[in-house]
Amino acid sequence: MTAPDSIDPNELSPGPIHHGSLPPELLQQVQVVYKYVGPYLGTTLEQFEIDLIRDLHPENEVAIWRSITATWIVYHKKHLANKLLPDEYEKKLLGALLAISTGVKDVEALGVPVDIGQKLLACYDALSEV
Repeated sequence: MTAPDSIDPNELSPGPIHHGSLPPELLQQVQVVYKYVGPYLGTTLEQFEIDLIRDLHPENEVAIWRSITATWIVYHKKHLANKLLPDEYEKKLLGALLAISTGVKDVEALGVPVDIGQKLLACYDALSEV
């Protein structure tokens, strides 16, 4: 098997818009997700919505973001007494949750301390079993 060709990130461009808008119930879910994790995404709510409109199946992408957000909330409640950490650390937690949502189970690859990665993974797994 040959290695994949390198991709220059500067040559990437957004995909086409597949939907004129999102259904109201999906927009409401997107707004709730953004309320919690939006400050750590480095994007506006409008851009977040546009990125979802580009997705062929935005309902699937929103479901993933809902799982990430629910895990983020549970982690903060269970392990941080609902306290927020400095933004840079919150971004790392969110990055770890994004990786977990794609199937990463190696806590050493999550970009957070191993014990934190284990807690995040446990919270994510517990919610996915519900």
